[in-house]
Amino acid sequence: MAKTIDVIEEETTESTRHRKAPRAELVAALVERDGTKCMFPGCGSELDFSVTKGPNEVTLDHWIPQWFGKDEGWSWDEIWAVSNLKLMHKKCNAKKGERVPNEDGTLPERVTREFRYRRQKRATRPELCHVCDNGRKLGPNEVCASCSSGPQPERFPRWAKAKSTECDHELFWCWACSIGIVERAGATEMIILNGEGGE
Repeated sequence: MAKTIDVIEEETTESTRHRKAPRAELVAALVERDGTKCMFPGCGSELDFSVTKGPNEVTLDHWIPQWFGKDEGWSWDEIWAVSNLKLMHKKCNAKKGERVPNEDGTLPERVTREFRYRRQKRATRPELCHVCDNGRKLGPNEVCASCSSGPQPERFPRWAKAKSTECDHELFWCWACSIGIVERAGATEMIILNGEGGE
C-alpha cells in the first residue's frame, strides 16, 4: 500500500501555488520503496544520511528531468511525484545530469564535444596562405592564384577598411560599422543593390 505523504504549499509566483511534500517525508518514502542504496545505475553503494556536504551527500534526483517534464506539459505534482524521484549521492546525481533515461532504465551516453583542446581545433584549420594573407591582402573581385581565396573576411574585407570620418558605411567600413553602431547593408544586399544600380 502506497504511503500517503502530507504536503505543504510552496509559493512560486504571486498567482501560482504549488504543493510539494517536505524533503524528510520524500526521503522516508523513497527509503521505504528503494532501500538505502544509491539508485544511480552502476553505483548501488549505501547512502550515508549523516553526510550533509560533499560528493556523498544524499540528494533527490528527478529520474525524468524537470526540463523534460515541463516540455511534455507535466504538472508540478507529476514532476515532484515520488514515482519520479530517486535517492542518489550528489556526485552520482551530477553525473546523471539532465539526461533522459532510456526505456530500459539505462542512461544514454553523454554527448561529447567534438574538440576538447584548442590545439585539436587548430589542427583542422587550413594552412596559412602567405601570398594573400588568407584573403586579407586581396582587393575587390580578386582571387589568390595560390589558395583560390577571395577577399577576406567577407563581411568586412581589409581592402574596404576606412577611417570613420571617411567611411560611407556602404561600400567601405569603419570601426563603427564593424561593431554595429552604424547600420550597414549586408554583403548579399550590397551585391544586389550594386547589380541593380542601387546607391
